[in-house]
Amino acid sequence: MRFVSAATFSLFKLGYRLTQSDGRLASRRFDDTPPDAKLELDGTGRLVNEPKILEVIEDKDRRLTFAYYDSSLSHTFWRAQEFSLFKRASAAFEYPTLDFGCGDGSFSASILDRIDFGIDIDKSALAVARGYNIYGSLLTFDQMMREIPDGSVGTVFSCSALEHTSDLDACLKEIARVLRPGGKAYISVPGPGLTEQMTALIDRPFADAMNSYMYHRNLLPENDWRRRLENLSLRVTGFTSFQPIEFTRRYFCFSLFGNRGLGHIPGLATVRKLLWRILRRTMFRDVTASIDNPRAGDANFFIIATKT
Repeated sequence: MRFVSAATFSLFKLGYRLTQSDGRLASRRFDDTPPDAKLELDGTGRLVNEPKILEVIEDKDRRLTFAYYDSSLSHTFWRAQEFSLFKRASAAFEYPTLDFGCGDGSFSASILDRIDFGIDIDKSALAVARGYNIYGSLLTFDQMMREIPDGSVGTVFSCSALEHTSDLDACLKEIARVLRPGGKAYISVPGPGLTEQMTALIDRPFADAMNSYMYHRNLLPENDWRRRLENLSLRVTGFTSFQPIEFTRRYFCFSLFGNRGLGHIPGLATVRKLLWRILRRTMFRDVTASIDNPRAGDANFFIIATKT
């Protein structure tokens, strides 16, 4: 398996070098994508273009949750970490709940049956989320500021959204404002470890290009997150990391089979499904190792903060 992973990653590196020769990866930005583009938009609020129910698999022994994105094996692999972490945390969610950066709703619809508020700046994504029928209200960030009262929400959760915002402090201030005393915020974000891993895997220009491609604006270290949250009366009660470098390597390997890799080849959707069936037990092992064994240099953080 390690030999196959190394060989596949070598192919990914070759593909990256070739795209750099004409500047395509460096110049492409998710925020430039037309709203009606029929693409796998996994850097913005849309991963699906219609409210499609994903195939969800749970390994109750290891407390893992996977949801299969048929256009992206790599996204299925990466996102399983957050599916599992938020599903575990959801047992302690108190209502009303607010999904901050809900996007198209496909993530939350795979692990929850009911959410009071979904918030996103992408109106096209909110239109998709509406079709899942799990949200009481779907609002833009501006509507959230006007319509949700102070101290009225029991739980805010945000999966890989805050790294994209152009005004992180404004977002955190709103999260703190709507939470009632004792309410909790659950947040997952990539950190500087992701840049360090991509640099180690290829080089710093690759890491910079991928961060731009993924629209990463806030890859902050732990002490910065703690300071920002605690300045807003959000006491950090849980802070852990996940995703070692080998996990990130395999993510890029799997990306070769997505719509931005070899996905244009006829029959690749069938190949992705077959690989998912063959490799998911290995994926289960890798996700378990990632989220249950935090270590220095991990790519992502999972944060729990309580409103004081």
